[in-house]
Amino acid sequence: MVVHALAFRGEELLLLRRAGTGFMDGYYCLPGGHQHLGESVDAALRREFHEETGAIAGEVRAVCVMPYRYGAHQGMNLIFEVHSWRGEPHLAEPELFSEILWSESASLPELATPWIADVLAARREGRWFQELYGP
Repeated sequence: MVVHALAFRGEELLLLRRAGTGFMDGYYCLPGGHQHLGESVDAALRREFHEETGAIAGEVRAVCVMPYRYGAHQGMNLIFEVHSWRGEPHLAEPELFSEILWSESASLPELATPWIADVLAARREGRWFQELYGP
């Protein structure tokens, strides 16, 4: 399971630019990561959001589920919207990310991970499920 957080400030979406991870480095992504063994999904989301942004998630709501297949990898993306948080989000894991960015959600950066647009469309349309396929 992989959890991801949508955090908005008005129409701006919080993104992190991957660096030094060996996977999609240079691309902007949502805060999030893998659920640990024995960890609840809610706890995983809150931990990842805090580890990557330094902020503490308050009210959280499920948005959609996106199973994925990408090469030899397969799993489940769980996307949540963090409606409130304590602290100002900042680059809290500089060993994994090179930049934090508030981007207009209607005009994502060219190097945004492609499925973020799918997540935003699902949110806008009220769709809770969409499968993702890569090469």
